[in-house]
Amino acid sequence: MPQRIVFPEKGKVELQPFELPEPGPGEIRVKTLYSLMSIGTETTILQQKYDPGTHFDRMFAFPQLKTGVQAVGRVEGTGASVADFQQGDLVYMRMAHGSHQCLAAAACSPVPPDVNPKDACWCGLAKTAFRAAWAAQFETLPSLLIIGAGPVGQMALRWAAAWRVAEICAVDLSALRLAHAKRGGAIRTLQGNAEEHRDSIAALAGGNGPPVVIDTTGNPEVFHQALAVAAPFGTVILLGDTGFPGRQCLTSDVMTKGLTIQATHDSHDRDGWTQRRIDARFFELLEAGHFPLDRLITHEFLPADCHKAYAIAINERHSAMGILFDWTGAS
Repeated sequence: MPQRIVFPEKGKVELQPFELPEPGPGEIRVKTLYSLMSIGTETTILQQKYDPGTHFDRMFAFPQLKTGVQAVGRVEGTGASVADFQQGDLVYMRMAHGSHQCLAAAACSPVPPDVNPKDACWCGLAKTAFRAAWAAQFETLPSLLIIGAGPVGQMALRWAAAWRVAEICAVDLSALRLAHAKRGGAIRTLQGNAEEHRDSIAALAGGNGPPVVIDTTGNPEVFHQALAVAAPFGTVILLGDTGFPGRQCLTSDVMTKGLTIQATHDSHDRDGWTQRRIDARFFELLEAGHFPLDRLITHEFLPADCHKAYAIAINERHSAMGILFDWTGAS
């Protein structure tokens, strides 16, 4: 019987059986191979770390039956009018942690045969980070500062490297995360918080400071640091999604430096950059060797050990990068 990972109540994780319908018109049935945790978002939901009235509060409640947003699997069956996929095709899907899924074919992307299915799971977070790449116009930037080298930050700096941004600087508290950033294309790494490295950051871009600062952390206390280190007339992009937006307060830097603030979200389809188009671009770069993902998956778990996986995500955040669930043995 199909199984899925659920949050029955705050702080609790379980693997539960569920009924899966047959695919209807335009739908496909998929047997999941692997799903990758979105550590920040999923632990925010699990621990209910968000204020009342926020989008998290409106979207999520317990029991939370859909956890996770990125998975790879093989098509087991198709409904009427499905032309894009057939049985046996490998697909990427924006779906929860579960052994099987029934979903619209239009919501899936084909995974090229030369792409490792585990690597393909990064497609979701890569899409999220692409929104910042589009907003900042990475292809035009000489220099870029990324605050936070967690999973989304890793994807953001890899887009920057793929677009050949000459000077990519990443700042994070974790030396392990910064080592991943180096392998992904960061030219400079700074361990600590951004305020501790104000002089080094000010030296970027030939001493002008970073024209674009991307806050990927989801930590509301980091926002004022991003404003403080951005270059005059620069842009601060909020890529990390906090559950406490009321704590992200403006400072006088916004006025005195003439800063622009832009928020980006996974759902922001702009200029024709849809999920499938971004997915295709990600896979193209992956196949060409321009989006290195080696060693980013730091932990793998069977679904039955899901409680252990989330314990690591919560308690060992600085050592956890990619937490993967292996569904290949599920019936």
